[in-house]
Amino acid sequence: MSLAQEFGELRVLIVEDDRASRILTAAFLEQLGIGQIKEAADGESALRVLRAYPADVIICDMMMEPMDGVTFVRRVRTDAQSSNPYVPIILVTAQADRAAVRAARDAGVNLLMAKPITLEALRRRIEVVLNERREFILNQTYVGPDRRRQDVPIGRRPNRRRD
Repeated sequence: MSLAQEFGELRVLIVEDDRASRILTAAFLEQLGIGQIKEAADGESALRVLRAYPADVIICDMMMEPMDGVTFVRRVRTDAQSSNPYVPIILVTAQADRAAVRAARDAGVNLLMAKPITLEALRRRIEVVLNERREFILNQTYVGPDRRRQDVPIGRRPNRRRD
């Protein structure tokens, strides 16, 4: 299946409280040939949309009111009423400092994307979450994609703490 065909069949949900950012993201997705695009202005309405809309990818802003993106991701991943806790989630943020990256990772996002977004960067992120799927982890302290990025056997991992 070609990338255009793959994108044409995708259902994407945009969760963004800023109307201009939502419009820009939707325009980029349309340029990429995304088949179906739904929008939600906040986390609560997005959770309602997800009950009836089987999104293949979610693109969510991190800084929203009243529910921020990290809380939204945790709800998608852990809420008993979540329709698809395994859906790939790209979290978009203007605040890509270490604490934000760690919070997003620990909430269970697939990828973090720094603003301002571009068409090419968005295309690449969507390709990654579709084509480089990672094992999903479900335990008491974490629900989400495996946070390890390398396929290195456990006995051969570098000892980063030695330095």
